[in-house]
Amino acid sequence: MNPTLVLVLSSAVVLSGAALFSFWIGRKDKSSESWIVGGRSLPMYVVAGSQFATGMGGGVLVAHIGIGYSAGWSAITYNFLYSIGIIILVLLADWLKKQKFSTMPEIFKKLYGENKLLMSAVTFMAIVVPFGWLCTQLVAFGNLFSSISGISFTLLVFIFAAISLLFVLPGGMTSVAWTDFIFGCMMLIMSIVSGFYILNLAGGWSEISSVVPQSMIGFPEGLGAVGMTTILFWILAIFPGALTNQMSYQRIYASKSPKVAKKAFLIAAIVGVIAGIWASFMGITIFSMNPSLENSEMASGWFLTQIPIWFMAIYSAFIIATIMSTVSSAVQSVVVNITKDIYQSYINPQVSDNKLLKMSRIMAVVVIALSVLLALYYPQALGWLVATYAYSASGLLVPIFGGFILRNTNILSDKGAIGSIATGVVSAAIAQMMGTQIPYVAFGIVGSLIGFIVCNYLFKDENAQYKNEKDETRLG
Repeated sequence: MNPTLVLVLSSAVVLSGAALFSFWIGRKDKSSESWIVGGRSLPMYVVAGSQFATGMGGGVLVAHIGIGYSAGWSAITYNFLYSIGIIILVLLADWLKKQKFSTMPEIFKKLYGENKLLMSAVTFMAIVVPFGWLCTQLVAFGNLFSSISGISFTLLVFIFAAISLLFVLPGGMTSVAWTDFIFGCMMLIMSIVSGFYILNLAGGWSEISSVVPQSMIGFPEGLGAVGMTTILFWILAIFPGALTNQMSYQRIYASKSPKVAKKAFLIAAIVGVIAGIWASFMGITIFSMNPSLENSEMASGWFLTQIPIWFMAIYSAFIIATIMSTVSSAVQSVVVNITKDIYQSYINPQVSDNKLLKMSRIMAVVVIALSVLLALYYPQALGWLVATYAYSASGLLVPIFGGFILRNTNILSDKGAIGSIATGVVSAAIAQMMGTQIPYVAFGIVGSLIGFIVCNYLFKDENAQYKNEKDETRLG
């Protein structure tokens, strides 16, 4: 049977079934709150599955397997750092749920007060990571399926992007989270199946270990085979980036209770590390069979050319489920910022619930179209992940957690937050352009911390007066 036909048929089965479920879920509650935060009532297993599926996505299939191919068990290190960030977010769950936030800018509004410049800056920074992830998934899908179908990379990106709207438009967060849960279950099952299959294909672990360098597969050296410079970059970008990813915050907002959010995130963190083990194993095994690939990110694509038609049909469904879960989540997250933090906050504060839903669906189409253009312009999956994490961490990490720690004091100032974001992003950009040996995100975080301290100190008296006046108004 023709590989392209197999690809089309397996894709059609998975996507049509999930899309029908998405429309069914979307019909149950058509309120804007359901679209934005899932009605704040999602159960633990859905939150855990959605967080896991969204966090892993096509990055695991392309970038992380690529890490395993070139640097052994280092993909575990990558996922471990991300999981630590997820676990730390658990510490904020009670406060976040109590405040009934919907987006990242609302956190800043609570901590620093109303300031249009600050809200605009935070809205832009909140969009950076999910938009980067969105481009990553489109690149991942195009790279993987173009190698087995013969269909052009560009056409595949367009098709997949259009189909992703079927999982966002019906119910926003509600339909995205529930389909993510289903996709997450598929991912776990297929990880096990594909792991055993490729182990047998490669001739067993003894054969693999006889070919692959010990520096890649030994413990603990394999965990650091990617090099200390890269690991330092990950520590300063991936870990902090996980702490500033709005998609994770949204799943806390959408959970039924703080307790549900905490348990779900702990489960997602553990499963995330397991996914890193799987990605490293897949990359190592592919390396043992073909160590001469010019680009490590093509390892997954090469593997697809080595499997029989029947397994390709199953594995194709796995790929689609993995990538689609992150694409739909990223689109929804970006759209919420645009409609909630820009349109409703500043353009049309009196917008009706139905009008907000309509605007959300229109913006979903606009966002996916723009992401396609950017993915075609810069088709590097890992590059999108690292860059978006780095700038998000540079701008948001310090003012979020610094503000949370100091939230009950008179030290915080809206100008302090603006200064922290500005110095963080500018410092990171300058360091990146200079090509420093130290990861540029380190300069961004340090610059943000300096800006946070200096600007909050310079404007602390002004902010103290503002808070006193606010307290007097409330008491009066």
